[in-house]
Amino acid sequence: MHNKRVSLLIALLLAGFLSSQVAAQTTSNLKREKNWADQVVDAVVVGEPVWFSARRHKFLALYAPPAQPGNRGVILIHGRGVHPAWGFIDTLRADLAEAGFHTLSLQMPILAADSPFGAYGKTFPEAFERVDAGIQYLKTKGAGRVVLLGHSTGAMTAVAYVAKHPQAPVTGIVAIGLTTFPSGPDSMQPAIMLKSVHVPVLDIYGSNDLHEVLSYTEARRTAAQAAGNKGYRAVRVADANHFFTDQYEALKKQIVEWLAGLRGK
Repeated sequence: MHNKRVSLLIALLLAGFLSSQVAAQTTSNLKREKNWADQVVDAVVVGEPVWFSARRHKFLALYAPPAQPGNRGVILIHGRGVHPAWGFIDTLRADLAEAGFHTLSLQMPILAADSPFGAYGKTFPEAFERVDAGIQYLKTKGAGRVVLLGHSTGAMTAVAYVAKHPQAPVTGIVAIGLTTFPSGPDSMQPAIMLKSVHVPVLDIYGSNDLHEVLSYTEARRTAAQAAGNKGYRAVRVADANHFFTDQYEALKKQIVEWLAGLRGK
């Protein structure tokens, strides 16, 4: 009888161990991540590449110190399928460092190039772990007050992270082109997530943005109101598309001014 109990205990422990190993597996396409990292690291001009680990996998981030000493940080979260030096995310990380912020742009989990939008739902738990790693790193740099800034799916990630981690030391969210996937999990539906977000939010989008952004502007505003979030602000940038082509300066101006208003909060 004793041997049976021991065998059962061992079996349960082994099952738990195997389960934790499966749960800890990366959801990201490591080959694509490596290809991006190889290109990005060699081209970094502002700041420096740093490496973190999550789910036993090393991933890339780009850190830039503030032009003037300070304790404010911005974590930048790119959209699906790209990298931490993508497009205006790379320009923002440099400009915000010049404006006095520690900036850290994270590589998010990515899937195969032909993966449908909805498939990214499974990457969110791992994306949250990468944000955790970024927050901890900025703390070591003296940045105890962190804003999450994301674009597209990255904005969706930022909102969902704060909704699901209310105790995290995040003082605000900049959500650029905040999209939605209405048939996906709650984490991919900002109008649901915003009901649990109580930090200030800048919801900024273009007048020519994607249907998945523009069709839910009222739903997002209503969700923020339901949460009693008086720090929620929606800004529509005229003539801007989802990527703010030729409208970067207008985007930067809105973000820098909004961040300046968070001083002391």
